[in-house]
Amino acid sequence: MPSLLPTSNISSIENHVRSYRSALKSNLEVTIHSLSSSHLKMKSILHPLGHNPKEVDFSALVYSLNRLPKIIDQVEKIILGQSPEIFETANYKNVTKWKSVKSKSRRRVAHFNSLKNILAYFIASVSDIDDIINILITLQTEWNKFNHLFHKNYALYSLFKKELESGHFYKKFKVNQKEWQNFISSLGPNWNDKLKKIYKSQLNLKVQLLSASWLNYTKSTQKWWKNIATFVSPAFHISRQEIYFVSSNTHSLLNTFTGFPLAHQFEILSDLKINHPSLYRNWLQIKSKESRLDPLDFIYFASKYFLSDPNSKKQYQDLQKKLGILTIPNANYLDITVQIFPIKNLVKSKYLDPRLKIKSHLKLEKSNALIFNIDYPLGFSAYHLLTEVMENVKNIKGVYVLGKAATLNGEVGDIQIPRLVFDEHTQNSYLFKNCFNDFFPYINNQGSVLTNQKAVSVLGTFLENKSLLNFYFKNNITVIEMESGPYLSAITESCYDQQAPKDTIIDLNNCPYDLGIINYTSDTPYSSLQNLGDSNLGINGIETVTLGTLAILQRIINLEENK
Repeated sequence: MPSLLPTSNISSIENHVRSYRSALKSNLEVTIHSLSSSHLKMKSILHPLGHNPKEVDFSALVYSLNRLPKIIDQVEKIILGQSPEIFETANYKNVTKWKSVKSKSRRRVAHFNSLKNILAYFIASVSDIDDIINILITLQTEWNKFNHLFHKNYALYSLFKKELESGHFYKKFKVNQKEWQNFISSLGPNWNDKLKKIYKSQLNLKVQLLSASWLNYTKSTQKWWKNIATFVSPAFHISRQEIYFVSSNTHSLLNTFTGFPLAHQFEILSDLKINHPSLYRNWLQIKSKESRLDPLDFIYFASKYFLSDPNSKKQYQDLQKKLGILTIPNANYLDITVQIFPIKNLVKSKYLDPRLKIKSHLKLEKSNALIFNIDYPLGFSAYHLLTEVMENVKNIKGVYVLGKAATLNGEVGDIQIPRLVFDEHTQNSYLFKNCFNDFFPYINNQGSVLTNQKAVSVLGTFLENKSLLNFYFKNNITVIEMESGPYLSAITESCYDQQAPKDTIIDLNNCPYDLGIINYTSDTPYSSLQNLGDSNLGINGIETVTLGTLAILQRIINLEENK
């Protein structure tokens, strides 16, 4: 096994998690600086240069900036809570009337008070705390390191500005042009002002956890469900329906179900040729067989540019309405969008993906079942969400999870299908019959389909180091992700007469409904120096996502036809 990083032991991760969780439980203001030491000692694989004072870890810095609002440079304090009432009790009044702010790569409800420089986050589970704290530590560590190296190399900011134009500064900061451009992009449109701010001052962020009780997480999820139930009530009573629960994204099922992009191929390609010539060259390679990517998958990917046009978006929404598809944005501080698809309307879709096979149109037309798709959550919030759905729905027919993962034995573009999941939250090993180990009817042209894998659901992207990855690898656990374990904990409580225990092996092979998990590989931390979770799959991830979606949809079609 090649050595990638200085080694730090597994217990250093446990010590770090215990350290910041314990400090935050005081419900008082805590400085990020006071939490940094244990973070650096664990030598996170996502923050490999954190302990090196002589080199800015640009990859980790970009990762953090992309997962924080662009106004983070104006923030002095971050407050975390689960509902407006909790903020109100702590004398932070009218938080929801503060400016709403979003980040590029994290879906999380946040509001900013520019008068007091306070950022308020609504948290959905303990995973949000783990994620936010380590992102803030990484940001402050690298920002302040950058500030120090700035002054070491340039007595005046104007001297750096001169080298900024020539590019002579690259060597001084040990950064290449691509890394620098990624960094500039992560700063946003006013990157010049932010660079100057890094030069002028260090960060000294403070954080306060107002509440993190299990009960309040449950209350937030209940409000999320009530919003859904109220939204759909004119059409049908959601709790009385047969449901196939799917955790994926908000575009792939829509693409394959409606076929809207396929119906507008000509317009999509014409737009690419004029406005996105580099992407259009990809299309030419596909047509000339120089690329193995399926033409349909490329059209799905390219459609996002076409749908940026308001008229095109309106046509798409009209088609969804015609097919009875409901999209329910969250109104209650959990940024989890829901889509509901009536299965009977599959036969009405004129441009249904041709790779889907319907043998009995009549049986599907008579189906009363619904696909209940949620935009994949972060970590342990998956447990709260699925538990809430199962507590309120009459009949769950299937649970399917499609999500990205890192792999220790494959390549980007592979599809990984587990048979066992070890969950770091509960220390449980879940054995289950994954339907996709026996049923995956598609060929993956961009990689392999690896069945019967062992996976681990980790606490967070930063909370892994080389020692822990070595431990997993030696135990043949090769898939690293964040949601399967929490989902399986919720499923356990629907199969047994007690809550999910801890530190044990749980057999879910006799789960009373269909169960399937598909992971697509986005990171390969052992075979490259690419940081865990830091990739943007783009065109390289199109086929795996689409094939996973098609497999789920075909599985549902088959089950409905075989009733």
